[in-house]
Parts: sequence; structure tokens; C-alpha cells
Amino acid sequence: MKVNDFSLLLQDVIIQDPAQVQKLARKLGKTYASLVREANPYDGGAKLGADTLLKIMELSHDVRPLQYMAEQFGMTLVKAEEPPVSAAQHAAR
Repeated sequence: MKVNDFSLLLQDVIIQDPAQVQKLARKLGKTYASLVREANPYDGGAKLGADTLLKIMELSHDVRPLQYMAEQFGMTLVKAEEPPVSAAQHAAR
């Protein structure tokens, strides 16, 4: 199985601070073992869902996966000066 840079990056985002992995898992409603397995780029049977990835970036304040994706499409990630408008707020306009 070929491991790509993105998979390794996701693993690093999750396990970069081993003391915090347990706390992150609890906040995601997962066990430590399941979160570490989902982040393991060498486990072909485990997958990390997009919703989980979004929550991980939100909780960890680490947007490197989003930055990586933007770069893959030739884009640059720039932080907005104002808070984003939610889908519900956008629909109410």
C-alpha cells in the first residue's frame, strides 16, 4: 500500500501532541484506539471521514490539511478578516 503525503499529514495533525490525543478522541465521540486507527496511513481498512477531519481541524486549530488541499488545486488559503457566514445565515439573507 502506497502512503501519500496527505495521509501522513493527517496522522501528524492527530498525534502531534500524544498527551492530547485522548482528549481529542473524547471530544470527537471516539475511543482513543479508533481515532489512532483512523489516522494510521498504513491501515488500508480504516478511513477518516470528512466530517471528522473538519471537527479535528476545528478542535486542534490546525488547518494544515485544508492548506494542503488548497495547494493541490493551485489555490492559496487565506484567513478571512470577518467570521464566516453560516449556511443558515446565508439562506436567511
